[in-house]
Amino acid sequence: MPPPAAGTVVVSDQGGINAVLEQLSLELRKYVVRTRSVPRNFEDFIAKSNVQAPAPPSGKKYAIENKAVVLVKR
Repeated sequence: MPPPAAGTVVVSDQGGINAVLEQLSLELRKYVVRTRSVPRNFEDFIAKSNVQAPAPPSGKKYAIENKAVVLVKR
């Protein structure tokens, strides 16, 4: 995998899934403040925010609910 582009935030999965969700939610809040817009969905957020998220656990996917990143069934 190529190194991330300059300015890209890479969220590590080292701290477990709760730490990942916390970090992604923090980046989501920063994105909303910076752009003054709320992304339509998690994929839109990732495409526009320069955030690299680790793969979600098997059978799950990331979603945005109540201004936070959460896991939902795929």
